[in-house]
Amino acid sequence: MNGKNKKTPYAIFLVVICLLLAGCSGGSGGGTQPTSPEESTNLAADLAETTTPPKMEKIKTMAESRGMTMGDLKDAAESMGMSVEEMMDMGESMGMSVEEMVDMAESMRMRQTMDMGAPMDYSQNTGPHLVDHSQYLEANQQNAQPDIDPANPPKLATSNFIDLDPYIRITKIRAAYGHNYNYGSVDYDPTGKSCSSMKHYFDAYTEQQRWDSDFGSYDTRGVVKFYSPVDGDMYQLIPKEIEQGTEYQFYIGPTGYSQLVFTFHHVDLLDEFIVAGGGSVAAGQHIGYIMRPHGQGEIAVAVSNGADTEYISFFDVITDEVFAEYQARGITSRAQMTISREEREANPIPCTLNDGSGGKFYSESGDEESFQEWQSGSDNWVELTR
Repeated sequence: MNGKNKKTPYAIFLVVICLLLAGCSGGSGGGTQPTSPEESTNLAADLAETTTPPKMEKIKTMAESRGMTMGDLKDAAESMGMSVEEMMDMGESMGMSVEEMVDMAESMRMRQTMDMGAPMDYSQNTGPHLVDHSQYLEANQQNAQPDIDPANPPKLATSNFIDLDPYIRITKIRAAYGHNYNYGSVDYDPTGKSCSSMKHYFDAYTEQQRWDSDFGSYDTRGVVKFYSPVDGDMYQLIPKEIEQGTEYQFYIGPTGYSQLVFTFHHVDLLDEFIVAGGGSVAAGQHIGYIMRPHGQGEIAVAVSNGADTEYISFFDVITDEVFAEYQARGITSRAQMTISREEREANPIPCTLNDGSGGKFYSESGDEESFQEWQSGSDNWVELTR
């Protein structure tokens, strides 16, 4: 399937979701307008009359998870000539679960931020704000940002993003592991017939250990550290409550390269960044820990020129000095860490886009046992050596 065929209905929905969750209704010059408690209450009451309780709760949860009020959602919907429910129905009609819409919205919000040429308000995670982007736009006009070719990006990551020592295997870009992770990009197939994960998973345990839940005495949680790979800015912190506490997803944009962004997931973020809502970071600076028990490391890297977003490998942007750390663990080339788009399209792996779990991969043959063995094999993973 070519990129143009994938994008037609999807591009329309991206615009809607961008308005719904990324706060685009404020225009390029500012953020969303705060809504008074009275307005918010009235809107919630209006929606409650016309929307089923489960859907109402989904809408409310989605809004709050993005620091938006119900009034913000109404403004976004009206700017498209729709009601909030109609926007939700559009997403559902395209087979999108709430989780998938949120995942895709995060990609849209990431793209919007990169289009601005600089990070947005660092305190986005605390609620709706009036954000003045003029200083960022003026700075970018005075200091032109270089265009980035996804096929030949600059090697600007001067630090590894994680403690490498405990890890024994890493997934390839476009691997069929975890869940579909390519929303908002040229790799996304809205039919769910060709899915892929455009991030690297780092695992400190074998597949058998995970199947048996037998991890031994070593736990990555609270031990393995995350680091900023570049000098830049951390922004748009997205909190999520889990059994162990609050974990964070967030972005880091490198200084001088507004088209590039690093995405971190499931991080026990250091308090200094939580309090500040992000902020400036230096390459190699400690920013947090693995949050989940026996958790994996995850990293995604994307390039956006404003019209298209393309995920690339972390290994495509690290310096030779950082890559040497991986060569010492048995990796022979950067290309080894990526399944090409052509190869994935020639050997498509389907996923259940409306499963509520982000799109789980499955076997068309129905032989799940063999499929799971294949998922944990060399087609999807690169084993590290000592």
